[in-house]
Amino acid sequence: MKKRPPSIIIIALIYFLEPVGNIMQAALVNDMPVYGESGILSHLVWTDWVILSLFPVTGVGIYMVRRWGWYLFVSFSVTLIVYNVYVYSINPNYELETVLLFIGVVTFMSAFFLRKHVYAPYFNPRLRWWESAARYRVGLNTQILTDQGVQTCSTVDISETGCFLSTRAVLEEGSLVMLKIHCRGAEIGCLGRIVRKSTERELTHGYGIMFQGLPKETRKMLKLLIFSLQQLGREQRKGKISVSEIPSNFWEMRKVPFSKVFSSLKSALSRTVYSFRNGF
Repeated sequence: MKKRPPSIIIIALIYFLEPVGNIMQAALVNDMPVYGESGILSHLVWTDWVILSLFPVTGVGIYMVRRWGWYLFVSFSVTLIVYNVYVYSINPNYELETVLLFIGVVTFMSAFFLRKHVYAPYFNPRLRWWESAARYRVGLNTQILTDQGVQTCSTVDISETGCFLSTRAVLEEGSLVMLKIHCRGAEIGCLGRIVRKSTERELTHGYGIMFQGLPKETRKMLKLLIFSLQQLGREQRKGKISVSEIPSNFWEMRKVPFSKVFSSLKSALSRTVYSFRNGF
């Protein structure tokens, strides 16, 4: 299963947790407790609360990887620098070194997001590779119903959102076809739209099909099929999967084994540690 870049996840998490860090830092700098009548929370003014509330909002924008999130991050970074300089000018408890360090951290993060390969996905959805459905190379016997009648063909690859069919049938781009995909005794019937035709450079003649209006049961069956393919560890068409490798009762799978959950968590932790060691 494809994940967002670890650097995006880490920075978003930092912004989610930053309000707590800011409150603890303010309490330390001003030598005050966090709670109580004399606590730092009771001395925060409305501008402080606005800044604190904007941290998690900015974190959401960073994590969502959308245009508005990038603009929000840059604008909030400038606001943070100006606001900290203002607080330093009115609060004698703040040291210049602390403010400069904070400005340096914010500037570093801003510089990271100003690099082209980082901000490009915020403006171009096609570059958000983690949002596209993983495709698996597997030849599943398929029947399609067209104006020419029932045609027997085979899938070249398949995902939760569509498939590529190898067929000599003549189909028009944009047209709708009925499909019946057979796998290990199960039948997945659905409606599909022809979204592209193979080019002369491609070795396989066929059509790319996007599934349309899948009923709940069909969608569930398709997800279970994709899950069983995912467990084989060859997504993004990195290796052809034999039908015999797919569990014969894949449609009965409902729960993810604990070992798989543990393995996924271990993999995510390893990626995070690697990112810290090698930089963003």
